[in-house]
Amino acid sequence: MNKNLFWLIALLFTLSFGFMSCAEDTTVEDPYANWDDRNVRYLDSIADVARANEIPELNEVEKWVIKCNYKISNESSLNPGLGGSSVSSNPFETPPSVNDSVYMKVLEVGEGDGNSPLFTDTVSVYYRGKLINGTVFDQNYSGDLNTEVHVPTHFALQAKQSDGVFGDGLIVGWITALQYMKEGDRVELYIPSALGYGTQGQSSIPANSVLKFDLKLEKVIHPDGLESYSLKVD
Repeated sequence: MNKNLFWLIALLFTLSFGFMSCAEDTTVEDPYANWDDRNVRYLDSIADVARANEIPELNEVEKWVIKCNYKISNESSLNPGLGGSSVSSNPFETPPSVNDSVYMKVLEVGEGDGNSPLFTDTVSVYYRGKLINGTVFDQNYSGDLNTEVHVPTHFALQAKQSDGVFGDGLIVGWITALQYMKEGDRVELYIPSALGYGTQGQSSIPANSVLKFDLKLEKVIHPDGLESYSLKVD
């Protein structure tokens, strides 16, 4: 055998062995490793930031609104909506559990006297939902939101409930947040897993996931009767 050919084969064998060794040593990080613990810590950090910035006089740069689960909330507000003050309390716990409230970072406040949806209304919204690792699990627009190009989706707030999820796909966290928003409001919404899909998960959403939404309430549609609660508008 030609001496040069022998050394070439030996070199290729050595390189192949090295590549296989590197491949075996390379591990792919699991994006869902320690998922439950990571979500607990993430929600705690969001709650801390929201509580620190809930009173607008203390921070003119950033404003957060905290709203207790509408099913157990006994709060009253002299200034409903995102433009007024809002201090939520859970009557069953002191202090309130972080899992009993939604946390909204105010991005835009609607102009004028916009409507807030009632439980019997339908809403027209733009949204993008993410997990805490940045994975997008649902959205009705791509890229930056452009209301002149993108088309909103319509949901009825009142629908048959099953395991915390409503017939049109609305979760308790969404219903809680939307009832305190006005037309034109846009928020960065954080929903504890207990007010989302809980321990069951949903499709691409693992169990015990905190949900983060960019949510804009475009329009409130009042029903004409019971038959239009699930109104779909073209």
